[in-house]
Amino acid sequence: MLFANLILEFKHKNFMCKTTVLAQNQNITIAQCNNCKVLNIWRSGVLMNFSFEQFDAFYKATQRLQFDDYLENRPDGKEVVILSTPFPDISLVFTRDEWIEFFKKIDEALYMKRVYELVHL
Repeated sequence: MLFANLILEFKHKNFMCKTTVLAQNQNITIAQCNNCKVLNIWRSGVLMNFSFEQFDAFYKATQRLQFDDYLENRPDGKEVVILSTPFPDISLVFTRDEWIEFFKKIDEALYMKRVYELVHL
């Protein structure tokens, strides 16, 4: 445990993350750390971490999904889409409005990620 704390302290002092917010609204924040090469999606109690390559793969795998093609009903009758994750016991659940909002923010984040890449060549 002491070793892990020392590593975290060393990382914190010497390799501080430089976070850039790519897209944000009241429900979702998508940010990247150029030092760590990690992209984070913060969404109502869930933090998803991706390498840049994983984020691109996630986008490609989900961009063409249509809400109505994967529609399910929650026990309360509300229409949702449930996306599986690599962890069998964890799924992402979206209402129609959340689905639309989520993918608008992902599109915005990808656009801004590319802008920052061009600016910092």
